[in-house]
Amino acid sequence: MLSKLFSNIHKRKTIYRGLIFIFVYFNALLTFAVIYILLDITHLGYLNDHYASSVHQGQRLDVITRSLYFSAITLLSVGYGDVTPFGLARAFAIIEALIGYLLPVIIVIQFIPSQKNEENEEDNYPYN
Repeated sequence: MLSKLFSNIHKRKTIYRGLIFIFVYFNALLTFAVIYILLDITHLGYLNDHYASSVHQGQRLDVITRSLYFSAITLLSVGYGDVTPFGLARAFAIIEALIGYLLPVIIVIQFIPSQKNEENEEDNYPYN
């Protein structure tokens, strides 16, 4: 019965950490999308879609969807090459790509210590 309880605790911790991981990814994605939109509005940088016409790229809705798309593709390290950053957007794309590379490493590091700590948690559990 005790091992089943620890199994449930481990399962809850895993789900909790997974949800935090997803939340952090979506937060980073939306934050960088807003940055790209603001850079486009202030004319400090922009994202060029190589397959869309210049009229289409000037529309506000396209700026929003292109920023979300580019942010997701950059953060997840896919990089199709159909959208290219220019100006200050390049610097933010580099920062976003670096964060996209480091987030999985941070999450894996979070899961590794949990295996060692479970042995210590069994000793400190009040119902032993």
